[in-house]
Amino acid sequence: MGAVVAASAVLALTAAPALAQETPGSTEPPTSSSAPVDPPTSTTTEEPAPEPTDPPESSQPEEPEPTDPPEEPEDPEPGAGAIQERYESLTPEEREQLGAPQGEEVVEGDSLRWQAYANGRFYWTPERGVTAVYGGIYVHFLSLGAHGTLGVPVADEQIGEGGSRYSDFDDDGALSAIYWTPAHGAHLISGPVLEHYRALGADLGFGVPTTDTAATPDSRGTYNHFVTPSGHGASIYSTVETGTHAVQGAIRDKWAASGWEQGPLGYPTTDETDAGDGVGKYSMFSGDGTYPAGIVWSPETGAHSVQGVIAERYVGLGGPAGILGYPTTDETATPGGTGRYNHFTGTGGASIYWSAGTGAHEVYGGIRAHWANLGWERSYLGFPISGEHEVEVGRAVEFQGGIITWNRETGEVVDAPR
Repeated sequence: MGAVVAASAVLALTAAPALAQETPGSTEPPTSSSAPVDPPTSTTTEEPAPEPTDPPESSQPEEPEPTDPPEEPEDPEPGAGAIQERYESLTPEEREQLGAPQGEEVVEGDSLRWQAYANGRFYWTPERGVTAVYGGIYVHFLSLGAHGTLGVPVADEQIGEGGSRYSDFDDDGALSAIYWTPAHGAHLISGPVLEHYRALGADLGFGVPTTDTAATPDSRGTYNHFVTPSGHGASIYSTVETGTHAVQGAIRDKWAASGWEQGPLGYPTTDETDAGDGVGKYSMFSGDGTYPAGIVWSPETGAHSVQGVIAERYVGLGGPAGILGYPTTDETATPGGTGRYNHFTGTGGASIYWSAGTGAHEVYGGIRAHWANLGWERSYLGFPISGEHEVEVGRAVEFQGGIITWNRETGEVVDAPR
């Protein structure tokens, strides 16, 4: 029994520390090896799991986020400001001449700008920069359709060597010009007429226009009328078939009286040309399209026309510089209406006569005088059937009804029937 009590006492002593750890109010501090013990509460709850936390930030500086490059300023529109800059550069007198701006600047694509003013316009193009048209030329420019018809001014208004004022215009390579004078106003010259006009010396050498370039009534060509520096009338006519040629002075007057290009002479085929003697002038024309025509002038004879087969024969004999000299008549019908003729100045008097049955032949000198005394073609001899030619005794012309012969030794002229 005593052994049992002793054993129980030993067990009790060895179990005591465990109870002491579970006893509230124990003051023994926890050690580094002991788990911490929360004080008891009236309710027992499960401790929540700790919230996850972000890893500590790196000590390296953050790279900046990429950004768009700054926008470059837009290129100005072509020609923007050029007209205003030009306007601001004008003198007060020039601004007064041009007048105040009218409305806003007009932009027609990247290659054309214009600004209207009271008395003119400024135009801008990439090729020309800023050019001006104003005054009387500007008024006519507007009446013709402005740049929609003529294109833009190539340069500012110019002064010609003859004193006129002009502006050139360019419509995609087609050049035209408006010339202005106080006496004749403003007129347009264009195309081949303008090119030929300038080749002839423009306002100084040929004169100034009195009409715009216009189509001929038959629509085959174009023309302008002019007044020369000496005050005479002049014209330039152009067709594809005949080319571009000038007619002026008394020759032009004769041509106009015959009906211009619609008359028997047709269109000019040469400019007025020196006759070769330093005295006279002539112009050739297209005639009937088969045979030529011409107008020949000298101070003594005035201007006269030759045409058809007679003109062909006259040219073949040297024209005004040949044996026949200058015409003293236009081509004229014979009294009976069966033929035609021209009289000339050569060798004391010369003629070419033509009929359908005989052709055109020349008669001159003593033989012509003798034939005239007999009554011309109304005499028994009729029309000539040959030109003057050499014979054994001298020279002769054969006619429908006979022959007239000139004797070289005696100077005698005789006629004889066939």
